[in-house]
Amino acid sequence: MASNTEMNKDMARFELGTVTALDGDRAQLTLTRDYEAPMEQIWAMLTDPEQTQKWWCKVRGQARTGSSFDLKWLNVKDEGHGIETDWWNGRVVNAEEPHVLEVSNSMHGTIRVELSAHGTGTTLTFTNIISVPDEVVLMSLAGWHVHLDHLQEALEGKSVDWPHWWDDFYPCWEQIHAAYAAVHGQGRPDTI
Repeated sequence: MASNTEMNKDMARFELGTVTALDGDRAQLTLTRDYEAPMEQIWAMLTDPEQTQKWWCKVRGQARTGSSFDLKWLNVKDEGHGIETDWWNGRVVNAEEPHVLEVSNSMHGTIRVELSAHGTGTTLTFTNIISVPDEVVLMSLAGWHVHLDHLQEALEGKSVDWPHWWDDFYPCWEQIHAAYAAVHGQGRPDTI
């Protein structure tokens, strides 16, 4: 039986991300991570469907500017009913292998990942521009925080056991969400 027992559950190992209010009801979420892996390996983790499933979601499409790039979340609560989420159809806005991947879709807004060399490793700067109700802003930021933590695990050769994600990682999400709320309060601030 698969398990997440060897996966990290301490979501405090990476710094908190930030939120910047944009025009109207849009917000920009930003998280920065340093990984001890080359850019090419992280690029594969972002674009190769076999790799994305280890830490993020199912991906359908190609990482080429103008191509389709659809996402299907795997961290859903399945109460024995075989629940699966829908595909969220998207498009690659910009792809510059292995430095920039920018995609957009109706559910997740615009997701941009920039990779730069950091010694022998890589600095990843993740931004997500979303248009969601105020109470969802920090929830989304906490979600990306957990996924980018899962990326660290995937780079170490581990893979999330998605059917058990809800039991194993939802409490972790709750803790990091509470940390964001404690530092930044609820609602949509100008900058947090």
